[in-house]
Amino acid sequence: MKKIIVTSFALVCSLVMTMAQSVSEKGASDFTLGAFVGLNIPQLTGGGGNPLSANWSSRQGEAYGLTFTWNTGSRFAWRADVLYSSEGGQRNGMQALAAASFNPLAPAGTYLYAKYNNESILNYLEVPVLAKYSFLLSRSSRFYVDFGPYVGFLLNAKQKTSGSSIVYADAAGTQAVSVNPTTGDAIAVSFDASTNIKDQINKVNLGLTGGIGFTQNVGFGVVVLDVRGAYGLKTIQHDPENGSNHIGNLLVSLGYSIPL
Repeated sequence: MKKIIVTSFALVCSLVMTMAQSVSEKGASDFTLGAFVGLNIPQLTGGGGNPLSANWSSRQGEAYGLTFTWNTGSRFAWRADVLYSSEGGQRNGMQALAAASFNPLAPAGTYLYAKYNNESILNYLEVPVLAKYSFLLSRSSRFYVDFGPYVGFLLNAKQKTSGSSIVYADAAGTQAVSVNPTTGDAIAVSFDASTNIKDQINKVNLGLTGGIGFTQNVGFGVVVLDVRGAYGLKTIQHDPENGSNHIGNLLVSLGYSIPL
């Protein structure tokens, strides 16, 4: 993950610096364009009592993109980004699974339980639009806060599972249902798989995002350190039987912006 982030940052900085060389030395511009790369820490929240939605924790993903700022005053600006954001969550240990995934004849809404590793990876193209207010720290540095809505378009989604476990009828793991038909002994089932779940996830997500940041003049433009949180207002699952989670994330990014 660190290697991906460092490599991506080097690439986007090279792109922006190439663009910067074409910018002539002139007065302050009302517009800036930049690129950034960062570490995304997403998590699936909520659930509405559905066991398929319970006990998700955060995972790590990458994020990178372009940012455009329109300065409308000495302190106030509008900011719009276009970014790739890897989100989702993970859940390890004893957890529910739809009974139909183990036995196709099982009725909908019934669950079995097993102990395995489970990671949902949801990759989005997101477009946030934020109002931004800055505080001058020195002639060359600023602190800012920003907030606004975003729309996310699902690019792909997969569920990666691993490990092996006895399958149980109860969360306590006392009633095995994966048994040897000859001996009646409980047997473990492999959960090693990578499954495309894009058709189970809503294609568009709407939410709110905001955070804080620091800028420092360097060369032609500014280095930007940004910390932002986001929360999706829609449940991500297309069918409530598959769960009812909202998606959220914390993004820490580093970028470079130049005047236009």
